[in-house]
Amino acid sequence: MATRMTPSEMLATARHLKRLPFTEADLAMIRSGTPAVAPKLSAKYEPSEGFYYLAAPSLHMEFVVVKEVRLRLPFLTLPRYVILMGFEHGETWEIGPTVKRLRAVPYIFQRMAAADSWLDSEYGRKK
Repeated sequence: MATRMTPSEMLATARHLKRLPFTEADLAMIRSGTPAVAPKLSAKYEPSEGFYYLAAPSLHMEFVVVKEVRLRLPFLTLPRYVILMGFEHGETWEIGPTVKRLRAVPYIFQRMAAADSWLDSEYGRKK
């Protein structure tokens, strides 16, 4: 089971990672992934600092995608993307999946939206 964190603990955990800045192409790919997840403005989470803050009102969740260093060579730096998931309108946070490819980030959001719609159809709409 994942460790639950407060927003300040989550931010401290994310700040300890070796972050890389997001490019406009990175942000566009994440945004195009699914309409269920949309960017949310916050001064604490700047894409230039390696954070991307997203909200999914239909899922009742918030996300912070952190682009961190996976492998650094003299001529190449490979990123890893860590998805931090916020529940209860961002009051409780957990470290979610970690992926190596940028195209996997929108895929995760698509699968979460599909799982949520299946649960809604199976067990009824949440309030």
